[in-house]
Amino acid sequence: MSVLAVLLPALTVLVILLLIGEVRKYRAGQHLISNRRLILRLIAGALMVALLAAIFIGVFVVKLLDASARPRDFLVFWGSCMGAAFVLMLVMLADVREVEDRSLKREHEIWRDFARFIAGQIKRGEDQPKPPAEDEGEQ
Repeated sequence: MSVLAVLLPALTVLVILLLIGEVRKYRAGQHLISNRRLILRLIAGALMVALLAAIFIGVFVVKLLDASARPRDFLVFWGSCMGAAFVLMLVMLADVREVEDRSLKREHEIWRDFARFIAGQIKRGEDQPKPPAEDEGEQ
């Protein structure tokens, strides 16, 4: 239990520091994410902090480890924690989908630009006069 007493607050601080770093990078323009992705990441971070804090409080303050002592409280509390974890997974999946959509859009932009470049090269080649063909039989 002593490892958990140190690990949960440490993870909470780490998540908070990561969230602060995300916001600072976004405001400084060093991050290439959309507003929607930033909001999804902030929501996920807040859910993670709340979940870690709830687990810490449930284990060390309220002492809800034994289901036989207070079964209703145990089920409600840990069910709520599992519900929060499920919502956290949904938010993370939405973030992954945003990343995937942006990646696909960027890939389409790259191929479109490449096709335009090739078309421009072909057009420039057609506009230039062709050198006269040399007759091979005269040599």
